[in-house]
Amino acid sequence: MTVQCGCCGAEITSTDRIDYRLNRPEPLIGVPNEQLGAPTGGLLVGPDGDSYLRCLLPVALTGGTELVFGAWMQISKVDAMYAHAVWDNDSEYANFRVSGTFANVILPWDLFGAPVEAAVLNADELPYYTSHPVLEREWDRDEVLSCIRHPLPIPVRETLGEVWTIERTEGMRCVIEDRTVCFSSPGRWVGIDVYNDRAQRTPSDFLAAVIDGYPSEDHSVEHIGNELRHAFWLSEVIDGNEEQVFHGHVVRPGTMLSVRIVHRFPADRTWAQHVLNSVQYIG
Repeated sequence: MTVQCGCCGAEITSTDRIDYRLNRPEPLIGVPNEQLGAPTGGLLVGPDGDSYLRCLLPVALTGGTELVFGAWMQISKVDAMYAHAVWDNDSEYANFRVSGTFANVILPWDLFGAPVEAAVLNADELPYYTSHPVLEREWDRDEVLSCIRHPLPIPVRETLGEVWTIERTEGMRCVIEDRTVCFSSPGRWVGIDVYNDRAQRTPSDFLAAVIDGYPSEDHSVEHIGNELRHAFWLSEVIDGNEEQVFHGHVVRPGTMLSVRIVHRFPADRTWAQHVLNSVQYIG
């Protein structure tokens, strides 16, 4: 399937490097465009004259993936004037170096305001951060990428309720509606809920209470130790369209993950089953 960049909408064909652009520094989020100055493609000036430079922050992730943030550094007005002066002069730009403070909030880290440095490593690119708290080590891929709710070009394992994980398929956006975690892409939708059983029923009794009232035909049930996996298909009309709906449940003593998967094309039945199969209990 085609995966589009969550920042610019461009089609993504490589998954070894993920570029993720942060549109503004934190202090300028919500400021009207007409109050901002943009003397170059990498500089942004706020209404009070505060200056910011966008630099590239490469984060090494497990599995061989590199996540490169286009993230902002607050710099002095003097450095901003110098950056503007050398920006289009290749020979002078190649020697450009700057220091300042990190001006974005990036989860899962607490980095806003951290002292940072950057330098030009390639005259055809923005400066790269050369001193930053996330450099010089490798980070867990799922922990970092699950914090990005935009579609990504690789699957990401999401943690729910602290005891369950499930795979978010490549190309799917993640949002939370009430307490339901939702993944979506064109023609596909996944809704996930986690339930706790305070009555401490057996997994079979807990499941029976949850699915009471659903059609009883064509259910699949699998017992693996103290885990119960259950699924069934329905055809439903949603917003005037007939959709295939896959209901799946994974039950452990005291807890259940329930997933509802909607897709338009019958060929996606294998994908829906894969999503349910990806559920893991980590409690």
